[in-house]
Amino acid sequence: MTREYHKLSRLYLDAPIIKNSGLQLNNDQWHYVCNVMRLNEGDQIMIFNGKDGEWLSEIKYETKKRILLNPIKQTKPQPDKPQLVYAFAPLKKGRVDYMIQKATELGVGILQPIITDHTIGHKVKLEKYVANAIEAAEQCTMLNIPTIKQAIKFDTFIHDFATNYQIIFCDEAAKSQSPLNDIGKLKSQKICVLIGPEGGFSSNERAALLQMNNSLSISLGPRIMRADTAAIAALTLVQATIGDW
Repeated sequence: MTREYHKLSRLYLDAPIIKNSGLQLNNDQWHYVCNVMRLNEGDQIMIFNGKDGEWLSEIKYETKKRILLNPIKQTKPQPDKPQLVYAFAPLKKGRVDYMIQKATELGVGILQPIITDHTIGHKVKLEKYVANAIEAAEQCTMLNIPTIKQAIKFDTFIHDFATNYQIIFCDEAAKSQSPLNDIGKLKSQKICVLIGPEGGFSSNERAALLQMNNSLSISLGPRIMRADTAAIAALTLVQATIGDW
């Protein structure tokens, strides 16, 4: 039985994982195992559900259309859920998919969509967000799936959601200087990284953020970045300075 678990395919299951229990796959998972990965009876696959750790499992074909996975042993315990929050204005299709995947890879525990004055895409498809987060976790050997919240308006974010966190927001108008020292002072606090829409925050929104006692305005340098690029840059700064790196 191979111990090179990282070379095996990984699959997220929305079900409890119990040793030697037969877990049935749904149609999409059946297609992935059978037609995409072309796995056969007795082949091994890694499974996880975001709660019970990672498990080595064997494939059993009951019929051509019915596949069961038999968990053999737990290879990794379930780690604590990341506390880092990422709040963002939804972007256009494709770019938001990429952003969700990268935020998941960078260790975000909560994803909070926010509707701002300049938000272009107001339609938030949470099922698609979840699917992208799961795909990223499957490919990157992660065991936690971010909690994805319902979209809220900017005013609700300011007056309700943000009061529970230290907000770090990327401000195009902020003085261009290294934010590492300022971020470093926030260690041990509950952090929410906030990125605005493609058109940036409105003047009223920026003013509201600057007036908050629990907000830190940072610059990401002299270049204007796309929102999805800014997300990666900001989350990397936070994780490298005061996060789990």
